[in-house]
Amino acid sequence: MKKITVSLIAEKAQVSPATVSRVLNHRELVKEPTIQRVEAAMRELGCQIENTVTVSKETQPLIVLNIPGIENAFYQEIIRGARVSAKAHGCHLLIHESHLNKGNLLDFCNLLRRVDAAGVILLNRVSEEGLNQIRVIAPLVQCCEYNEHADYPYVSIDDSRAAELATEYLLSNGGSKIALINGPGNFKYARKRQEGFMNALRKAEVMIPKQWIVQLPEVSYEMAYAAVCRLLNSDSRPNAFFTISDVFAAAVIRAAKRFHLHVPRDILVVGFDNIELSSMTSPSITTVNQPKFQMGYTACEMLLELIEDPQEEMKSLLLDTELVIREST
Repeated sequence: MKKITVSLIAEKAQVSPATVSRVLNHRELVKEPTIQRVEAAMRELGCQIENTVTVSKETQPLIVLNIPGIENAFYQEIIRGARVSAKAHGCHLLIHESHLNKGNLLDFCNLLRRVDAAGVILLNRVSEEGLNQIRVIAPLVQCCEYNEHADYPYVSIDDSRAAELATEYLLSNGGSKIALINGPGNFKYARKRQEGFMNALRKAEVMIPKQWIVQLPEVSYEMAYAAVCRLLNSDSRPNAFFTISDVFAAAVIRAAKRFHLHVPRDILVVGFDNIELSSMTSPSITTVNQPKFQMGYTACEMLLELIEDPQEEMKSLLLDTELVIREST
């Protein structure tokens, strides 16, 4: 007698094995026509489906949200947005903290299987091969960070354009000697924001010393403070800073005070993200506002649509940013 497997049912119903699994375990996430197609295939194959598809009312689908680091305040609003969406649809949200790479991707995939993840939201940039491995287990949506060479949906911003506009604003306000305090180069946002920064300088025909472009290995206040102090302690120092994080901008303000420089009279400062800290410093920080809550919420909504219909063609989305003018400029 031929063994009836999920793959066999999927082939008969012309759906993916993941869809069959959801019909069996999370049918509330699947459209009724798809359920009927899978059940019809099961009947034709001789499956007893009455007890198989009974799902406990207490069973709630689990969405896994992967972030690079919980200590970065930027991620808090994204998590909140995803949680609001997940809760509205009767899903649990599990936060998984790790920089995903070849070394730990297998562990992550095993975790997804172990918790029977209904879907995945990724805030790490993952290789195309890695994305393919995750997609075999569950639908996925990329958020903030994304692999532009892979055909998987994402929600993000145009980092390059946002940085270019912020730099142009500094130039128009007299910040002709601009330094960049950047983050780890393995992140898309750091590369794109530096690209936008350099585009603005090129257009304005402004040249800066190579050492004024500072690349830090992580978003660390103390690292940024030490780096800015070195720049301000030199004979030729910048009169403006564009930083790719509000945490870095706060470090610039503290370093300026150490050298008895006034912000914004002597030093102009622009940050990025518009986290709560940006309005709490003295002076408050001019910054690029990212729609953080909206990104998390939208990523989860897109994922839930994919869970319901894995064959649906999902378009990626770039959300608008806004320069919030405050006291640091």
